[in-house]
Amino acid sequence: MTSHGIERSAEPVLRLPEAPEGLRRRRVRPATFLKFFGPGAIIASLTIGSGESVLASREGAVFGYAALWAVVVGTVAKAALVYASNRHITLTGEHPMTRFAKVLPGPRGWFPLLLAVICLASFPGWTSGVSVALGDYLESLGAGDGTVYAVAVLVGAAVVSYLGGYHLLERAQVAIASLMVVLVLIAVFVAQPDWLGVLGGLVPGNLDYLSFVHERYPDVAGTSAWVELTVFMGGLGGGMYDYIGYTGMLREKKWGMLGHREVDVIRERLAAMGRRDEIPLSTEPAQVAQGRAWTRAPLFDMLAAFVAMAVIAAAFMINGTTILAERGQVPAEDDVLTHQSQFFSTIAPVFEYFYIGAIVMVLFGTVYAVWEVYSWTAYESLAAVSERIRRRGQRGIRPFIYGWTGLIALVAILSGLDFVDLVTPASIVGGVLACGIYGAGLLYADARNMPKPYRMSRTLRTLVAAGSVFLTVAGTLALLEYLGVLS
Repeated sequence: MTSHGIERSAEPVLRLPEAPEGLRRRRVRPATFLKFFGPGAIIASLTIGSGESVLASREGAVFGYAALWAVVVGTVAKAALVYASNRHITLTGEHPMTRFAKVLPGPRGWFPLLLAVICLASFPGWTSGVSVALGDYLESLGAGDGTVYAVAVLVGAAVVSYLGGYHLLERAQVAIASLMVVLVLIAVFVAQPDWLGVLGGLVPGNLDYLSFVHERYPDVAGTSAWVELTVFMGGLGGGMYDYIGYTGMLREKKWGMLGHREVDVIRERLAAMGRRDEIPLSTEPAQVAQGRAWTRAPLFDMLAAFVAMAVIAAAFMINGTTILAERGQVPAEDDVLTHQSQFFSTIAPVFEYFYIGAIVMVLFGTVYAVWEVYSWTAYESLAAVSERIRRRGQRGIRPFIYGWTGLIALVAILSGLDFVDLVTPASIVGGVLACGIYGAGLLYADARNMPKPYRMSRTLRTLVAAGSVFLTVAGTLALLEYLGVLS
């Protein structure tokens, strides 16, 4: 047996490395909480530019406060499945996609392959959509042709990401995005919303477009209200195309079993297990306590990310109602970013100029970040079913994912479609429906293979199950309406 407790010949169980003292304390200090906020920050930064700045503002403008419940429900549903996924890899050192390849009934590997296809199809939609949104915005400022800017953003972000640059700019982006969020929150109170209306919007009710939308934006009103809201929920906090990579990126944090000195050997051993075999984690009380301590790391990361995203989305939606709907304005077609500058000018006119620089940096940062996240998502999905890809590693498949995403996104940009048209299929299928079926897979694998002391708590199981049902049903209904099967 090694110093970390991996099996040699006599020891049949796996032992987790010792958790940091900060995670083992009953009362967690704020410094410890922030220390473990890492990969979640990347996912949060991905969605500020699109899911919150554009889609949340748009939902507030077209539905008013009535759509606020979707922020709460969507956040809780996605946060639960993300935590369950990250919890699994922290405890076992194995990505859930690898477990899905073997444990789920049916042909070996069908589930990861299904998710891989959905994600690969979704990558170009979001990449091109955000590039087009930024290009159109720059054109509205009189800076030149929007399509040229969109192509420049796409190519420039890909090159910088591939070469590993951007570090100084990345720090500046974090600072500017943080200030942007603070100003949006201040704008909520300056605009003086109807707080009773805000509270009422937290309860699901009749969902219909505001009257001015039918009059001034007939194309928007011609879209099913449920499809419109589901596209927002798909962008809220990211989608499966982000989360699979999010879980994979935890390898670099070395939390739990990921920090084991022989983690690669452990992964190979788990990959060789039978479908019904229990993962051989030590059930000694001291080791179970270590496991509980380690699961706090992904919990803190998830909470920080999703609470931040929920607050930001709610703020943009409230401002969309209080400011944009009152003025009869909707972020739509090739003008999805201009109106939001008014959120900042309500505080002081000078902040409208800050918005110009902030939104350019935030959206460029989004396009920059998706390349690496998507590479991790593709790797974890395909490595679950291919030994060849597993040997190549994430770095080995990057050129193919960059090429696939870039070429299809370029064609999409040149097609002339607007932001909403480009992201709608990816948001419905990859951002909502795929999340629901992924959650179902997590529940099955947890019940089938995890030792009882390490299984999800009853509360977590309930949240993942309820969230999975909601996301699956919501995504299915929206897809059928989008395709014209239902009306």
